[in-house]
Amino acid sequence: MEGCGGFIPYSRGSEDISEFAWSSIAQIPIRSQYQLQDMEAGDKSEKGLLFCPWKLIRLYPYSHVGKENEGDVAELMKTMLFLGRAWDFFYLLDPGENGRDPLLLVPSGQFEEFLDDMNSHLVIKLSIPTGQACEKFYVTFGDGDTPRPRFLGSADSDEALEALKIRIHRLPIDDLKGLSATTLKGYKDKMDEVYNSCKSGKNKKDPEAAKMRRIERQKGCGRMIKRTQRYLGLRNLAAFNFNFSSSVRGWHVNMPAPFRTKDSVRFVCIDIEAWERGMHDVTEVGLAVLDTADTVGIPPGTDGRDWFPLMRSYHFRIREHIDKVNRRYVHGCPHLFNFGNSEFVRSQDICRVIGTIIGDHQSKDKRPVIMVGHDISQDLDYLLKVGFNIWHVPHFTDEIDTKSMFQRLEKSSNGRGLATLCDELGIPGRNFHNAGNDATYTLRAMIVMAVKQMVQNPVRQANGAREPENDEWSDGSIDDGGPPLVSLEPVPRPPQGPASKTRKPVW
Repeated sequence: MEGCGGFIPYSRGSEDISEFAWSSIAQIPIRSQYQLQDMEAGDKSEKGLLFCPWKLIRLYPYSHVGKENEGDVAELMKTMLFLGRAWDFFYLLDPGENGRDPLLLVPSGQFEEFLDDMNSHLVIKLSIPTGQACEKFYVTFGDGDTPRPRFLGSADSDEALEALKIRIHRLPIDDLKGLSATTLKGYKDKMDEVYNSCKSGKNKKDPEAAKMRRIERQKGCGRMIKRTQRYLGLRNLAAFNFNFSSSVRGWHVNMPAPFRTKDSVRFVCIDIEAWERGMHDVTEVGLAVLDTADTVGIPPGTDGRDWFPLMRSYHFRIREHIDKVNRRYVHGCPHLFNFGNSEFVRSQDICRVIGTIIGDHQSKDKRPVIMVGHDISQDLDYLLKVGFNIWHVPHFTDEIDTKSMFQRLEKSSNGRGLATLCDELGIPGRNFHNAGNDATYTLRAMIVMAVKQMVQNPVRQANGAREPENDEWSDGSIDDGGPPLVSLEPVPRPPQGPASKTRKPVW
């Protein structure tokens, strides 16, 4: 099948697709002639390479198969999609203000081969449609120095693909600042067209409602920074915050925090590393703690760096998985903890060890715990995998995500990997992808962003630059970030079989 082949309607008389013997589908590893060699995660694709959106492939049975047969074709496709087959995935970030998920792409040739393989088990012929619909399956990028898709990795299962998607925010991103206004608009329009091609058309969304949800997400990022500042004594409660710029006028970073907090809190940053070939195998746990009781009377210094020595860092390696080091997608370095000595803990004990640091029902210290992370939802989910349910800790009060904080700082819907974020914030860092190091650098980044935003706003307002009333990223300078927010506890998934390695939470 080359280019845009003809689409043959599904007509099989009295024979039904579901009558096929599923056991006849051979589970032989398939090596695509379109699979790419010697590509590292983050590498740019060749110019002119044809791509097909992954979501469009998943929608194929519903958008290009008749109603009569779509269910059976969808079932066969689901069975064969990763059956002995690896797909090469690429990604592009949304360049607009919509905050859409990264666009996942695969080489169009791999989808052609997949359809050919499907056809070998059918008496009907599946193909990419002709005409204008064909163009959606063959997309090129890179015109006028606009971004080309970057390699994400190969996946041979849904689980492997989910593991790749988690890593997108750690990989390089494209700088769009060098593009002319015309070129940038053309690129955004093209990306809108590709995103829209992946919509099923069955459930049309209200664009105004989608816009309101996007604005609310963006303002949520701004509130997160303000709550962080409030916990650190850098921002007052709204009831006493009638004129924020005048209330901090005369304050500078070489003075103690200007506001007295009602209670001290503990920021606990978590980072968890899992093995790339078995995401249930947690290999490292890193934590970094900042107790705001220790910052009282201590000036933060430039970008809050004088608070860095007040942090305590921990790095735990799981004994059973000590030989499992990530090399395929990221360069793991579990032996290179920068902030002390690593400790070796058995998987059955890691939950108890985490509890001694974060706190649990037996803890004497009942002060609020603010959990911090870079894309924090992933790490809280992994805490569950090792058996520690943070939602059952009574003094778990709030969540701070440095990825979201930086989106507010840049007013961009695209996230940044931790290494990139530290580089752009001027935080020296090395040996990333070590859980203890990443937890420490993430907590440092939180401090830097809170102080930077604190210092910049009064200076801007003193120079006559005020936040516009319709700013889609802020509720205004008087706002204090609102009440603490904790995500909903994930609904437990049914076990996937006897091989499941997820530990039962201790609470």
